[in-house]
Amino acid sequence: EQTRSDIEQTLDPEAGHLQIAVATTTNSFVSRVLAKFKKEYPKMTFFLEVTNRKSLLEKLNNNETDLVIMGEPPVDMPLITKPFMENPLIVIAHPDHPLLKNKNNSIKALNNETLITREQGSGTRITIERITGMKFNSDIEINSNEAIIEAVQAGLGIGFVSKHTVKLELQNGIIKQLNTDKFPITRHWYVVHHAKSKLSPIAQRFKDFIVENSNLQ
Repeated sequence: EQTRSDIEQTLDPEAGHLQIAVATTTNSFVSRVLAKFKKEYPKMTFFLEVTNRKSLLEKLNNNETDLVIMGEPPVDMPLITKPFMENPLIVIAHPDHPLLKNKNNSIKALNNETLITREQGSGTRITIERITGMKFNSDIEINSNEAIIEAVQAGLGIGFVSKHTVKLELQNGIIKQLNTDKFPITRHWYVVHHAKSKLSPIAQRFKDFIVENSNLQ
């Protein structure tokens, strides 16, 4: 059975409605990509949901959205995944933090500091634990990257974030990247959908667009 969006796109291939769900850490670039895409396809409409990894996985499992933009996709679900942009994970600190005086810091040195991390189950935390072997008994857990950045600015501790989320803060010097063993961790952003999902014309166009325009971050 055709949906209203399907019928609209049959009559006008440049129209249609796009449902997209994205990880909270993608805020720094998804809006710019969508704005550029909207200029090329002004008749299209979209619903953007910004949510956590658990919710993204539920939507993928239930095939509830056209496309998902996220970090590392799960390997135990029937998904079509396409990497499109590097997503380096870095360690950040207040400009006055004493560890910034070191050319490099060990993982062991970090364990002696107050660590500010995402909640258990987040993609960022899963990646850090898998690659570095760190096991967080975190003093501070926060479910928002913006709040992690603010906590680091306030001098509460050391944080772990995607470099894309702190470009302005790094440029302005209000936080600093901390040189640390095994960091930055090079990851990628992925555009993902369920393997059984038949993408609408506008969803397929957006998928192709974001892969071809990964320099828009």
